[in-house]
Amino acid sequence: MRVVRVPSDEVVPIPPEIADGQAIAAAPESTEPPDYPLVMVAWHDAYFELDQEAADDCRPDYLVHTVGFLVSEGPRFVSVAQEVLPDGDGFRAVTHVPTSIVERIVPLLASPSGLASAEPA
Repeated sequence: MRVVRVPSDEVVPIPPEIADGQAIAAAPESTEPPDYPLVMVAWHDAYFELDQEAADDCRPDYLVHTVGFLVSEGPRFVSVAQEVLPDGDGFRAVTHVPTSIVERIVPLLASPSGLASAEPA
């Protein structure tokens, strides 16, 4: 493991375009957007219980919301990546959600490739 130390007495100012919420517009024109739609996937959480005392002693059902790049929407899983790597090197932090527990997929931004569907199959 490599440790990178950040000086604690140095104050780094936030550029005005980021502070004003305009960071996307300020990006260099040569930056190509990823060819994957940005989505929010709402899905029913699955969980692991180490010591459950009774059959009815369980956590209530609730929705988890995952935001990222839709990299796959297949018959078994919906896959959402937090990062798209350059030069076709793949993805990082990919969440694979079984389609049977997906409540909905909501597109967040327009994408050149489009979105296959807004609802689970």
